[in-house]
Amino acid sequence: ARDLLFLGKQSFTAGYYAHAISWLEEAIKKAHLEGNSTASVAEINAFYLSAVDMHDRLFERTDLDVKDYDTFGHPLKSNRSSAILLGRRSVFHLGNDITPQEEQENYMALCRGERLVSIAQESQLMCRLDNKGHPYLLLRPLRIEERSLDPYVVMYHDLLTEPQTELLKQIAEPRLARSMVQAGKGSEVVSISRTSQNAWVGPTDHPLMGKIYKLVEFITGLSTDVEKEHAEIVQIANYGMGGHYTPHHDYLLVDKDAEEMKYVHPKEIEAGDRTATLMFYLTDVTRGGATVFPRVGAGVWPRRGSAVFWYNLKQNGKENPLTLHGACPVAIGSKWVANFWIREKGQLFRRRCSLDPEL
Repeated sequence: ARDLLFLGKQSFTAGYYAHAISWLEEAIKKAHLEGNSTASVAEINAFYLSAVDMHDRLFERTDLDVKDYDTFGHPLKSNRSSAILLGRRSVFHLGNDITPQEEQENYMALCRGERLVSIAQESQLMCRLDNKGHPYLLLRPLRIEERSLDPYVVMYHDLLTEPQTELLKQIAEPRLARSMVQAGKGSEVVSISRTSQNAWVGPTDHPLMGKIYKLVEFITGLSTDVEKEHAEIVQIANYGMGGHYTPHHDYLLVDKDAEEMKYVHPKEIEAGDRTATLMFYLTDVTRGGATVFPRVGAGVWPRRGSAVFWYNLKQNGKENPLTLHGACPVAIGSKWVANFWIREKGQLFRRRCSLDPEL
């Protein structure tokens, strides 16, 4: 409870009032369980009431835009039901027209393991075995679990063995460096939006890598030929305690304006955008670390040897904003993933274009 109280205080001091309230609520629960051994309920409650009061005062002020602050989107004292005090909403807004604040609320709710869609909607998702009509998969068909229908997000179970996942980690460890994100004018910077380390590994760096590239090609039906720029070299990333990646899109080009495109390397333009993403989970995660899609209310929890797959672009070549996704903070344990980003080049006859503006 003392640790949770500390986190609540730090969040409050930094102006993250919604986070502070959430931490302090957890601290109160923990204090009850511990019998006030590390921090008393009375001590925590004093800070909790101050945080709620400061949070609600933001909604009374006319000299600022409350959307610029970390809040639950409404005053808490007006309705002291547990659903509101805990920051839980009975109805979640989904789709491309939700506000940045609603996106953040959905992201946090999904990371807590909450259901954002109805049971009726979830009942449309199926699990199945599929060999894709490929000889390689006839004796060991893919175990597919649908996580979203639009965009189509699927989880492939048990693709890699435990020794293979361990070997991938060993290959990557000597090359790990702090993850960078794209900035303006073609540059890359260290960002607090992504807290992880990564390494880049190509198909010829180890015999196992060549086999996995082929496996991805069998699964997706897309070309993964790196030499022909049909796919990128694999990014293996490690997220430690608290490691996360805030919601983002994987496509790189379609949402850039003319000025931004001036700084894109011609090779990138020739290869085309990231049409699809396949991400292997190389470890189980004790708590946290899910991959969540806040605009559609879907989430995938890490399972060693499995992978999640989705298309970033529609068949008409346009971006699909519903693919906004993020990596939830790792609460306990360590998370390793291997990202395969497949480019448009080389997919002409593998994923044919559509003239339908909605596809």
